[in-house]
Amino acid sequence: MLSRMRTGSPTVLRTLNERAALELLLRYGSLTRAELETHTGLSKASAAEVLRRLEKGGLARKGGHKPGPAGPAAQLWVLDGGAAHVAGVDLTADAVEVAVADLAGTVCATHRATASGSMTDGDGLGFIAGALAHAAAEAGTEVAELDSIVVGVPGVVEPGGERLSQAVQLSGWPHLGDLTGLGARLGQDRVRLENDVNLVTIRELSLREQDSFVLFWLGGGVGAGAVLNGALWRGASGRGGEIGSVVVPDPVTRGRLHGQEGGLLGDLLGVLPLAALADAHGHTLAAPGDVVALLAGGDAHPAFLADVAARVSSGSSRPSACLTPGSWCSAGRCAPRRASRCARSCPNGWHARAWPPCRSWAAPARRAPWTTLCSKAPSTTPCT
Repeated sequence: MLSRMRTGSPTVLRTLNERAALELLLRYGSLTRAELETHTGLSKASAAEVLRRLEKGGLARKGGHKPGPAGPAAQLWVLDGGAAHVAGVDLTADAVEVAVADLAGTVCATHRATASGSMTDGDGLGFIAGALAHAAAEAGTEVAELDSIVVGVPGVVEPGGERLSQAVQLSGWPHLGDLTGLGARLGQDRVRLENDVNLVTIRELSLREQDSFVLFWLGGGVGAGAVLNGALWRGASGRGGEIGSVVVPDPVTRGRLHGQEGGLLGDLLGVLPLAALADAHGHTLAAPGDVVALLAGGDAHPAFLADVAARVSSGSSRPSACLTPGSWCSAGRCAPRRASRCARSCPNGWHARAWPPCRSWAAPARRAPWTTLCSKAPSTTPCT
């Protein structure tokens, strides 16, 4: 047991070395033995022993060769993706989408199912569990074998990731409750609830060098995710980033929805209000959802795009004044792709990113299965 080990004992040092190697392989994808030595400071013999033990435990394998300037090509080592599988679940008002990924980050299977809208509480949980089972089967595994399941929801998740305190956008799931029953059904230690925009923000953080930024999400609704000093900021109640209830003016030139007193930001941004704004600028849309293609394409009227950017800038100015982030990132299917229009009001930088939700959910989940994984390798302990 780890509690009986003494600091600095050979077993503890092996555990720390193996943990460091696993985290490096997860971060870089592949490493040679020499690169492992450089990153960890291990000797040649110790690095070789760590890789041997990880291979024996089924956590790493040889993955080709890396040519060098002189001499034979160096052996590359990669994570053995089959050592574990994780799932990301994207729960929306009328559907559930599941992506199953292996430890190496490869998405092995996806499955989408539309909810009927007439389910009871138990039916709703069973529907989600069934979608998980379908995706797991396509990935060649079972739900019981998944090491981590992350459920992204458009609502306020209490700190701890076990309960929903607010989920207005899940009204399409009658009597679904707060999803706590899902953990009881699938394993409370494996299931974690998280706000959907926070999950996209975590994914964005993995690709950035900056340790402070705000991600502005614009899809069916509006939300934000804040990272301060390298950590996601959720707030004491889990409401961090819930900016839809912020009162702002409507700074558009046509189709103004709010008067001088202002109104909720959530009423200004999203598919429906942006479709109405496009109509005010002379765009004829067959359906409100067509505004997504209009924003992504090159046929939108410049004045319409300017008004969209003005609304986004108006909403982002509130948290920006308090948090002073290093930069901003817009994401979501309705996010402005022309970042320069928003950057005028955000001097610290703004860029656009297109994130596929469910596949992004699986990426943070990859950080979770260390407890199971590390117990498979000799002398390792849970790496949380």
